[in-house]
Amino acid sequence: MKRVSGMVVLSAVFAASAQFALADTITLGSFATGTTAASLGFSASQTAMNLAGFTAFATPPVVASTPPLQSGTASTFALAPNGTWGAPIGKSTWIGNTAGAGPGGSVSPAFGYYQYNTTFSATGGAGYTGSIDLMADDTAEVLLNGIVVVPFGVLGSDTHCAASGVSCLTGTIVPLTGITLLTGTNANVLTFIVEQAGTMGPPGDPAGLDFTANLASGPVPEPNPLILLGTGLLGVAGLCRKRLVA
Repeated sequence: MKRVSGMVVLSAVFAASAQFALADTITLGSFATGTTAASLGFSASQTAMNLAGFTAFATPPVVASTPPLQSGTASTFALAPNGTWGAPIGKSTWIGNTAGAGPGGSVSPAFGYYQYNTTFSATGGAGYTGSIDLMADDTAEVLLNGIVVVPFGVLGSDTHCAASGVSCLTGTIVPLTGITLLTGTNANVLTFIVEQAGTMGPPGDPAGLDFTANLASGPVPEPNPLILLGTGLLGVAGLCRKRLVA
């Protein structure tokens, strides 16, 4: 009976150690229609960016605001920064509403707000933390499940892209804390509202978006292998001692 108890205790120690190592880790990034997340090293459940809608304005507003959110699944296209935008972040890809929307392209997208969506799966629950690294031309706002997590940048004179905040030159890293994610297949939606308000005119007024993001439940640190080994040895030693006593 004593031997059985020792084995039960030892098993419980290893089970607890295994549970301690579990965490929901999510890695996301921008990529166009026709590419898979897994091929870029992002979480396999993430869908390609899709163009969900467009809201036009004749004159750029002084202060950007979120237009009514739309739904849609129009294709997106990979864009090259061509030395005008910053290099893509990590393995992400600059994307836009048409193949010619990038710097040096043949299309100057109309003034307005372009909405892009991507979805992903999660274990779900509260307490996720992480960050998002974002570039956009001219600037962009980010919503996670309908809640703003990154505000628009400030356009300023707009001779290139936003003068501050989210711009097209270098990534803006925004920490994400206290995030609640939904449970279920592709239940979570990242929404990007790109403000196209350039003043250069066609064909020199590109528009696009690039980002990476990471989220993890926890914090749930990985257990140190040496600690696990030590714990296991202690359990074995205790079991042997009980055998000797018996």
